[in-house]
Amino acid sequence: MVSLYNNNLNGILADEMGLGKTIQTVALITYLMEVKKVNGPYLIIVPLSTISNWALELEKWAPHVVKIVYKGDKDARKRMDFIVKRGNFNVLLTTYDYVLKEKGVLGKIRWKYMIIDEGHRMKNHNCKLTLTLNAYFSAQHRLLLTGTPLQNKLPELWALLNFLLPSIFSSCGTFEQWFNAPFATTGEKVELNQEETMLIIRRLHKVLRPFLLRRLKKEVESQLPEKTEHIIKCDMTA
Repeated sequence: MVSLYNNNLNGILADEMGLGKTIQTVALITYLMEVKKVNGPYLIIVPLSTISNWALELEKWAPHVVKIVYKGDKDARKRMDFIVKRGNFNVLLTTYDYVLKEKGVLGKIRWKYMIIDEGHRMKNHNCKLTLTLNAYFSAQHRLLLTGTPLQNKLPELWALLNFLLPSIFSSCGTFEQWFNAPFATTGEKVELNQEETMLIIRRLHKVLRPFLLRRLKKEVESQLPEKTEHIIKCDMTA
């Protein structure tokens, strides 16, 4: 992810669930703040069900980072708007719904980084969230976090790449044509055999390689230290 930043590229962190995408994101932010002197603002958009865990992880691993957990009723958000407008924070953590509701406030900020958890939700180019972020929000860098980046349909994959790199992946039609070109001799859809399908997958991986990092548990478990078990005996409660 640091390499993506250094090369001014956006990307997808697609590690399998359980490999610590949240911690890696927090580490990226602290690295940029401490080494690159990029103090933000950082926008992290997450599902409502995980916002509390994100807040805890930020507090645990980066207690020096000034964060705003942007949620609550209308009055609570209005009180936070004053801090947001003054820019007295490093990270703003919020949910999809609040991004839609408060696009007028949050969309006025020039974000250094926009980080979207469960980024595969962006696979629909015409969904409300994608349209709102593209129309109202400005960010120098974008990062998607997802455990399922490779979609079954090319238009869905294109939607993710278009969101990250619109200047490169500007046309869905061109994207599909590029992958189907070796087989589409008549302009009609053709049924691909297994060998042809694997060729498309290899081409797809080649395109994605600079922008995507995906690791599976089975690939990295050998790098983990041996488990140490501690038995703690507790007195019985009354």
